Amino acid sequence: MKLKTLFKENTILRVVYLLVFLFVITNEAIYSPDTRSYLNALPYRHPGYVIFLKSFKFLFSSFFDMSVLVFQGVFGLIAVNFFFKKAAQIFNLSTISKVILMVILIFPFFNPLYVANNICPEGLSYPLYLFFIVSCLDFIKNDSYKKLAIALFFYILLALTRGQFIFTPLIFAFAYFLEKKPQILKASKIFKLSLLICMPVVLVLTESTYHKLKDGIFMTTPFGFVNASTSAFYVSSKNDSQHIKYADDKIIFENCYQKLQNEELLMSSQDDLDSYTQYYNFFHKNVPPICNRTVHNLGKKYYFDKELMKTNSIKTADAQAFYNIEKTCKSLTLTLISNNFKKWIQLYFANISHGFYSSVLLIFIVFILLYSFVKVLFKNKTYILLFICAALTLSNAMLVAFASHSIMRYLFYNYVFIFFIFVIILTKLTKNGIKN
Repeated sequence: MKLKTLFKENTILRVVYLLVFLFVITNEAIYSPDTRSYLNALPYRHPGYVIFLKSFKFLFSSFFDMSVLVFQGVFGLIAVNFFFKKAAQIFNLSTISKVILMVILIFPFFNPLYVANNICPEGLSYPLYLFFIVSCLDFIKNDSYKKLAIALFFYILLALTRGQFIFTPLIFAFAYFLEKKPQILKASKIFKLSLLICMPVVLVLTESTYHKLKDGIFMTTPFGFVNASTSAFYVSSKNDSQHIKYADDKIIFENCYQKLQNEELLMSSQDDLDSYTQYYNFFHKNVPPICNRTVHNLGKKYYFDKELMKTNSIKTADAQAFYNIEKTCKSLTLTLISNNFKKWIQLYFANISHGFYSSVLLIFIVFILLYSFVKVLFKNKTYILLFICAALTLSNAMLVAFASHSIMRYLFYNYVFIFFIFVIILTKLTKNGIKN
């Protein structure tokens, strides 16, 4: 790139970043329904953003809102710039592609996400995700311990802030294995691969230690299976109680089922719907009353009352109740899915399709993943980037669809990789992938 062109591009970028930053600081902080639970460090919240908010509350109590907005805005824009520069270099983007990329990267700062203004984890998790992805790509390209250490550092911060990314290192571990397959039996390669594979375990132990110190229970952050049980309850039937082993689980299921049936929040209550797209749309709109106001509230109250009889400590009983309802929901989710698998899997597919706005795009991404995997498997390493983009996009969508409903807040992180998939295909269709 010529020096004059580079100077012009950097000037335009500075203007764009300044405008975005001014937008952030001239709009008020947004206190969403989730904000209170992070400020109060409730047991079902991951430690990363809790520690961040507690630190800023202590350091900038009088200017808490503005300090958070400034940090999230600046940190987010630094990450965007870092990702933009690396991506433009890796993909050798044209000017129009750079413009599109920048629009996609700064889109989360505006309506409806407002990641920098919202006092929620996305203000940190979005820039951390961008740093983590670029660091992993740097590691796969350069294969150095320093690059790996940087990637794992960002991973720890990211996964402690947003739990949906806990398994992401496994994608890069697999990509690293495919990339280095001829030398994979070397001690250094095995060690690096093992580090990537073991990081989710390290993360779980770190998070469990945090809850032991704060809540008195060695546990992972609860609520994952409470969320996942929502779709399982939605497709359930009354007879499922016969297949539930434990008394507490059965009582909670029957209480929740009765309430959902009375409020017509079950799939079996929707007689006027005739397709799984319609069934999903109803489910999508009613996740809060099914999950938060029924399964979680009734289950947590049941265990809280039970634990309070054993201990005089409200804090201990509250933390134990979160842990117990998570454990119950894990058991119920597996049982209810097994008993109603045909209904659940069709709802699950409709859930993923909703996240891609079309089943056609979903099928296309699946095809690209399989195609690039086969190419890389048979030693055509030039397709490794295509594989990573498709794997990141699809794995996150699948995890989100299993755990909850497909909303933009959980999926926007990977919109940029859908764009990269099309860039790769359109610009390199007649060539053998992307070189280097």
